[in-house]
Amino acid sequence: MRQAHRRGQTLIEMALALPILLTLVVGLFSVGQILLTHYAVSQAARAAAHQAALTGGNRTVTETAARQALTGSLGIEPTASEVVISCPRQPCRRYDPITVEVRYRAALWVPVALLPFGDEIVVRARATRAAERDQQ
Repeated sequence: MRQAHRRGQTLIEMALALPILLTLVVGLFSVGQILLTHYAVSQAARAAAHQAALTGGNRTVTETAARQALTGSLGIEPTASEVVISCPRQPCRRYDPITVEVRYRAALWVPVALLPFGDEIVVRARATRAAERDQQ
């Protein structure tokens, strides 16, 4: 009889602990995805700002640099990114500080409605860079 009580007790304890454990695991996956995405988008913004500074804000080159930086990242779809270039004067000039913002929106790997941040993430990173003046 004692064996049957222990099995019942174990089953109840498992039923109480399992939802908490699963919530923690899903939360860890989501936080991991957010951190990876934030890092990748920040790196893409830096790479794109560098190329924009070198080329005077050339849109094609800047977008290509951002998407190439995102290509090697885990779980990132480069085509889901948006690149915005801004300069103090229009058109952009080579030695002006050029700001590049990369915006990325993605669904969570493990969508759960109970998470406080919803079922998708939006990451924005901004970097400003200017080419150095040529030495004479």
